[in-house]
Amino acid sequence: MAKESKKCDDVETAEEAQATEVPVEDEAAQLRDKLLRLTAEFDNYRKRSAREKEEYRKFAVENLILDLLEVHDNFERALDSAKNSDNIESIIKGVDMVFKQFSSILEKEGLKKIECDGAEFDPHLHEAMLHIEDPEHGDNTVIDVCKPGYYLNSKVIRPAMVTVSKKPEK
Repeated sequence: MAKESKKCDDVETAEEAQATEVPVEDEAAQLRDKLLRLTAEFDNYRKRSAREKEEYRKFAVENLILDLLEVHDNFERALDSAKNSDNIESIIKGVDMVFKQFSSILEKEGLKKIECDGAEFDPHLHEAMLHIEDPEHGDNTVIDVCKPGYYLNSKVIRPAMVTVSKKPEK
């Protein structure tokens, strides 16, 4: 009887194995389908993200351009006024006002001039154009600014081009 019981158990185990194989194949097909769907969704997400990034890049400067158009219009008016006027002082005053408007817009966008007259030379902020022996200033002191440098927020976007003092050779 023990042998008959064991054969019955073997038959039941084989039937159970066949019964579990079918769901495993179904599960594999479901997982494969899910993987394909997720892959497609991710691909669509990547394409949509790239489109949105490109759109953002195109229109990110829109407000800045609108502000600069005001400066552009004022420069046009200043040029027209200069052509029809002999009063140099009013022309200078008008151009100065437009320059201040332009500078204000740049400052509002985060641009700040690097102050460097009399400062110690810093290669992160300055680019040395000349080294001049100068007994009046200490070694490595900025004594002249050839071209100003600028920060955009906290990042140096253009180092200042400067003249730097050095100790006189004896």
